[in-house]
Amino acid sequence: MQVTVHLHTILQRETPDGTIGRLEMSLPDESTLAELIEHLEIPLSPDHMILAVNRRMAELDQVLKDGDTVNLMPAISGG
Repeated sequence: MQVTVHLHTILQRETPDGTIGRLEMSLPDESTLAELIEHLEIPLSPDHMILAVNRRMAELDQVLKDGDTVNLMPAISGG
């Protein structure tokens, strides 16, 4: 299955060709959001991210479907 992943702010990937914030990923059918994050080797804990699938808030155990769009954003707090 194919999903589109948008990495926001500090989660973007630095490459010799520049910063990458959008990835097209191939995953096994029935993969979860947690498995996608593990596959991407994101150093930030999922507890410190806002997770969305198809513009809706999502949980780590959400099963992804072919064509889904995933947004991974670091949670921001202030004081």
